[in-house]
Amino acid sequence: MFRIAATAALLTFATVLSAPAAQAATPAGVFDEILPRSLAEHHIPGAAVVVVEGGKTVFSKGYGVSSVDTQAKVDPEHTGFLINSVGKSIAATAAMQLVEQGKLALDADVNTYLKSFKIPETFPGRPVTLFSLLTHTAGFEDRVYRMFTPRDEKLPSLAEHLANEMPTLVRPPGEIAIYSNYGFALAGHLVELASGQSYSDYVRQHIFEPAGMKDSSVAQPAPDVPLASGYRWDGAAQVVPPANFGPEPPAGDGNVATPADMGRYLSANLVPGVFSRSLLDQLHGARFRNDPRLPAMGFGFSERYLNGLRMVEKTGDSPGFFSVLELIPEKNTGVYLAFNGGAFSGDAAAVTAEVLKAFVERLQPAAPVPAPVALAGDVSRFEGSYTNTRLDYDSFTKVRALAGGVTVTADGDGVLTTSGLGEGTRRWTQTAPGLFTDAAGERLAFRESGGEMLLFAGDDPNSSYERTSWLRSPSTHLLILGIALLFLLGALLWWPIRAFVRRGRERNPKGARFATVAAWSAALAVLLFTGGFALLMSDLSAAAVALTSGHSPLLSVTLLLPNVVLLLTGAAVVCTALAWLRRWWTTPARITYTVVSVALVAFLGVLATYHLVGLPYLA
Repeated sequence: MFRIAATAALLTFATVLSAPAAQAATPAGVFDEILPRSLAEHHIPGAAVVVVEGGKTVFSKGYGVSSVDTQAKVDPEHTGFLINSVGKSIAATAAMQLVEQGKLALDADVNTYLKSFKIPETFPGRPVTLFSLLTHTAGFEDRVYRMFTPRDEKLPSLAEHLANEMPTLVRPPGEIAIYSNYGFALAGHLVELASGQSYSDYVRQHIFEPAGMKDSSVAQPAPDVPLASGYRWDGAAQVVPPANFGPEPPAGDGNVATPADMGRYLSANLVPGVFSRSLLDQLHGARFRNDPRLPAMGFGFSERYLNGLRMVEKTGDSPGFFSVLELIPEKNTGVYLAFNGGAFSGDAAAVTAEVLKAFVERLQPAAPVPAPVALAGDVSRFEGSYTNTRLDYDSFTKVRALAGGVTVTADGDGVLTTSGLGEGTRRWTQTAPGLFTDAAGERLAFRESGGEMLLFAGDDPNSSYERTSWLRSPSTHLLILGIALLFLLGALLWWPIRAFVRRGRERNPKGARFATVAAWSAALAVLLFTGGFALLMSDLSAAAVALTSGHSPLLSVTLLLPNVVLLLTGAAVVCTALAWLRRWWTTPARITYTVVSVALVAFLGVLATYHLVGLPYLA
């Protein structure tokens, strides 16, 4: 009897001890432990999560509020979220359904389908194809200014938008991945042409209804479902951004779904039925790699590895929303997370990384990462400044290159150090020719082609970087701007002091006085421009919202100032010549004036490189 009682007591004690561990191993244990705390830490109003396993939803829950004003709770069954670029996977699915039916071909020139406009043959013999659109390899530049609009703004048709807002082809199609919203919008238009339906009608009839997604829509305005309010934390309060919608629904603009519906979409992507197995294999498989040794792009999805598990994913964001869809085919599992804040600040992405790491740890614990086996050799040929190829090369938003560069330096035999890839500096060991691995097992690769050096990061198959010459390097441009600014700041302070000290003792001709006023005013305009730009960049989230919406008086005024500088600098340059010809001032004073004029010209030259001189943003 004592032995039975003792055994029962031990079993009870063991059950009590194991209960927390068992709870932590469940989806509820993972998300309930992390999300409430993380939302509070990162000032995100609300979130929802859905987990499917084996084609069935096993966990669905909302956290926080969908509206700061009403304090309405997030309900995964009834609260709609903008899914943004997760909608690209929907556009890819629609296009591949039509490929299965023989109505579209992956390798055909898109111009064979287009009716109201054509894509220029910028690279003869290298046409834009549906394959290149679905893998982000069409080669379009990336336009971001005013890409989002207010919900009530009247939008053009998809065909009209594509014809009127066509970006430049800056790379031969099929060469490298350059993330392109326009490319997916164009793929959506091909769906319209091949099906004879509007994009929204096609998606509703052939994807949403078969999947049971009754509260989802890619039409604008959004469906009759309560939509969460999107927010941005400004350091003191939650602010509603001015614009979250846009003219490119196939790229994700205005796409709305409840988390519960996204759970049904996850199931449809894991278990054949709504979609065929061959279709799912096409979407999720490795369709393009920047380098054969790095993770690949699928059609509308990309792949990465976590704890040794292959993840097929798509993320999306706009000023007020962030979402991520993760498929883990090996475990027949899918996860969807949606947030109504923390998007452009990176906070929602940080929360997602933390919670997904804990969730995947539940499925497959991380194994120790073996130290990379070094391949010795001279790696100095990879040194230099690299710029992200995802830029708008024709407008002032090219200025993003100043903040998005990567610096690579050789750091010993077979070792490189990078800055600009993630936070801080990272050290990489060469493990194969042109392939490098860091301590966490992440990889990057280099490719030299036609005298050009390209860099690819393994943790982002959507991106690529090109090495720039010293003269075109953002680092050089920042150095020139810094030196010029020092000279101009000195003149801005020195000339008034000098005039005050010498008042009444020095009489200069009117031309000389005008010359001083012109150069001093130009220096002041430069300082105001720099201050406005610095103020914009002091909050990267606010800067991103200003760029993508265009609703920023500070941005508008700041962008006008270079034109003021241009006019005043022109006057200063003319006055420099007159100063030497007519011998205004003393020789040291003329030299000082000349240096200031050169500094103004140098400052303007860099601004012109980034299309900040003129009015391109009004076009």
